[in-house]
Amino acid sequence: MLAHAANQRQGGEILARLLGVGGGISTIGYRRTPPSRAPNASRIAAVAALVAAGLAVASMLALSVGSTAAHSARPQRGTRAPQRVEHPARAVPYARPAHHPQAIRSLGGSPLESLPFSPNPADRATRRGEVPSLYADGLFCSTGCRPYGAEIGWPLKPFHREHAIRAALNELRPGSLHVAVDIQARDGAAVYAVQPGIAYVLAPSGPNARVQVGDYVYWHIAPTVKTGAQATAFQTVLGHVLPGYGHMAFSELGADGQYANPLRPDGTVLEPYVNHAPPMIGSPSLATDGQVIVGAYSPQTFVQQTTYVTPVLAPAAIAYRLYDFRGTAVTPLEWAFRGTHLLPWAERSLIYAPGAQAPGFGCFATRPLCVPHWVYRVAGGLAPPLPTTLAAGRYRLTIYAWDWADNTTALDATVTLTATGWRPVGHFPGILFHVPGYFTQSELEPRVWSGPAAPATPAAPATPPLAPSTPIAPSTPTLPSTPTPPSTPTPPSTPTPPSTPTPPSTPTAPSPPTPLSTRTAPYTGRAATQYPSSTQPG
Repeated sequence: MLAHAANQRQGGEILARLLGVGGGISTIGYRRTPPSRAPNASRIAAVAALVAAGLAVASMLALSVGSTAAHSARPQRGTRAPQRVEHPARAVPYARPAHHPQAIRSLGGSPLESLPFSPNPADRATRRGEVPSLYADGLFCSTGCRPYGAEIGWPLKPFHREHAIRAALNELRPGSLHVAVDIQARDGAAVYAVQPGIAYVLAPSGPNARVQVGDYVYWHIAPTVKTGAQATAFQTVLGHVLPGYGHMAFSELGADGQYANPLRPDGTVLEPYVNHAPPMIGSPSLATDGQVIVGAYSPQTFVQQTTYVTPVLAPAAIAYRLYDFRGTAVTPLEWAFRGTHLLPWAERSLIYAPGAQAPGFGCFATRPLCVPHWVYRVAGGLAPPLPTTLAAGRYRLTIYAWDWADNTTALDATVTLTATGWRPVGHFPGILFHVPGYFTQSELEPRVWSGPAAPATPAAPATPPLAPSTPIAPSTPTLPSTPTPPSTPTPPSTPTPPSTPTPPSTPTAPSPPTPLSTRTAPYTGRAATQYPSSTQPG
């Protein structure tokens, strides 16, 4: 009995120390009034239950923490980085993808299958100060110049959330360079005015049905307003997207009546608009005479899936610079094109190289994926070819590309000049040796005569009258009858050739890139433009 009591007393002391519980479980109480077995057993059972409950709670907490860590470490299916549909990350720099084609699912937000070619491992980011801003060209309204009364937002709901862009300014079309920004939308979507003013229905039906309000033209919509109706920004429905079009085109008329860039900084109303994905440049091709072509495109970080996937855009600008192998520039920055404004249609073959094409309306109307291909004349078009007067040797050709958000990309390529010209690189289309280029640009359009310079050509017929002056041999008056030769000055009658200066009439030829005619719009004070039927904004 004494041994049993000692064991129970020792167990009680251990439990008291572990649980910090006094009361009946104490050596003093045990000595004075030995407890019965039933109460002691119930207390031990209660303590055991408390210990078991504590252990269960601890295990549950451990499991919860582990599952949370595992879930956060697991990649989310279907997500893209950066994903900015809900919260555009303006300050987040874009990280160029590692060049592992099998691991790349998208570029920016553009799916890999929508890219004209895989990302080029040779592309690099430009260095600070290496190139200027796309918009720093000093031209009027390259930035700013937001139309009076225009309100910030998109012409589609939701007005103050970003919408996907299907095409931008200056993209190649069958009959013109693109004059608008194509905004992806579903057929039948309501299109609203972004500037208050009087509506003017430029075309009530057809593929180019459109409405103008103030400085903006809304294309590919079935008008629901009539000419003369008052429109209020973000309240008046101008029309609905035509069936099968899947987009509406949004163009802006500048103060000079010409098309402006609707995405220019500090002048656009299409906000928010964010793109962190820089342009991509392919492998260039070089000809012996210094001509260079290259493929390029602009992926987007905001991509939508309607009846089709948002395609990549054409770059906003392309340029090049040639360096020797000491890193010294041997040419200035030469612009192949700079799209801050609408470029003339006559210059299309100086900007684009064979193989450049947009998918076209039919593709977007019938297929879920349409891939454009943009190929440019880097040197030899609007920009001069690589000089052949340099010392023979190796040089570094750096090609630059800009997108509409002013992101830039550079591509460095080694080129070699020999005694017979530049060593060819890649496949260069032979047709470019037989079409107008940098040194024969005048072949693309007739010379434009202006001012009194044109009549200057009739001065040539004035030289014949000098001949009659020679027969002025009146010093021989013995032949009065012969003075009839002065009648020969009839050659001055030949100045009829001045009629040939009719070439001044030919300036009508360059008119295709500009509106054919204008008609005063009494409602807005701005000329309501009548556009040529060949103009196809998208």
